[in-house]
Amino acid sequence: MNNAELESKLKCVPVPERPEEYWAEFPSRVRVQLRRERPEFVPRPTWHIRPAWAGSFALAMTLVLVCLQYHPLQAASATVTRHERHLSAQLARLDTGLHRLILNTDGMGYLLGEAN
Repeated sequence: MNNAELESKLKCVPVPERPEEYWAEFPSRVRVQLRRERPEFVPRPTWHIRPAWAGSFALAMTLVLVCLQYHPLQAASATVTRHERHLSAQLARLDTGLHRLILNTDGMGYLLGEAN
């Protein structure tokens, strides 16, 4: 259905006739209904807001503690400390003069060879 057909169908529908007294009383009836249907303001209880705030605060604190516990810099510093200990252990083995340190993709290692 296009716009022209819709407009022709709407124009064919007769407008309901109202008596003259209906239109005379219409504004006063609207005003009466507006006064009658005005809702009264009733304050809502706010007891449920406090537990919501407390719960969200507890959740935020839990997330902060978890982030501090598993912070990536802590893991990186632990890895660096472990590598430093491994390097110092490898350097301590060099006192014999038979080992040469190598750094490969798997980490630090040593190569047996004659000392110059």
